[in-house]
Amino acid sequence: MAARRFGVELSPDHVAAWARGDGLVVEEPAVLARQRESGRALAFGAAALELASGRPRDVELSWPLGTEELIDAGAAQQLLRQLILRVVGRLVFSRHELMLGVSAELSATGRRSLLEVALASGARMAHIIDLPLAAALGAGLPIASWTPIPILFLVPQAAQAAIVTHEGLLAHGATHPPEGDLGRLAQSWESEAGLAEIVELVSGLVHELSSRLQLQARDAGLAIAGRGVTLALVGERLAEATGLSPHLLPDPNHCVAKGAELALERIEALGSRGLLYLR
Repeated sequence: MAARRFGVELSPDHVAAWARGDGLVVEEPAVLARQRESGRALAFGAAALELASGRPRDVELSWPLGTEELIDAGAAQQLLRQLILRVVGRLVFSRHELMLGVSAELSATGRRSLLEVALASGARMAHIIDLPLAAALGAGLPIASWTPIPILFLVPQAAQAAIVTHEGLLAHGATHPPEGDLGRLAQSWESEAGLAEIVELVSGLVHELSSRLQLQARDAGLAIAGRGVTLALVGERLAEATGLSPHLLPDPNHCVAKGAELALERIEALGSRGLLYLR
């Protein structure tokens, strides 16, 4: 039986899976519905939201995927388990292989927790890649070059920025929008306070570089991806404040999952086996 190979994006707002040969096979909100009393997982994504709206007394919702830490490690594991099941089905010997794209800020404890679920699902191989690197790879940026490429990945709950070079991250950081409820976080980013936080994040990473690398980074421009926010508006503000010419990555919603699958292909070509952290 041929192995099922797929890349997964695990962002605070969104989970997605990109399978080799099939493209996008899962795309859902990163929310889990659990039975209130027992904690048993009932559904994830849009089905979870629908279930909770019909049974508010019996069902609780969890958005468990944080940027620095898993907000609810148990719920995050249940969510990933259901996502994998959606992709590979209930085959006992599916021999699937997967790459998880996670926040570059996510702690070692959070990464280990997710990888344990991946391996327990029967995966033949399980790996992790930092989200900004996966986005750059999925968008076709020249990540093998020594030229530093600033990249910003923006979702309602968090802004993640990194300097990508030579298939790794030279620097990375994250910030969160001004306080607000989940439905209004995108508008918070587009406020003056939210835009100022993004400018500070990106400027801070660029200023960590040497003078020579700063010039190269400005020549490369700022790659921007994400969803739920007006990316063009953010790009314009960043261009004014930092001097970095913005360019929106193709398929900004799915470049992380796509890049995770491409990274898996690269790892396999090198003959790697088992468990691997990509940093």
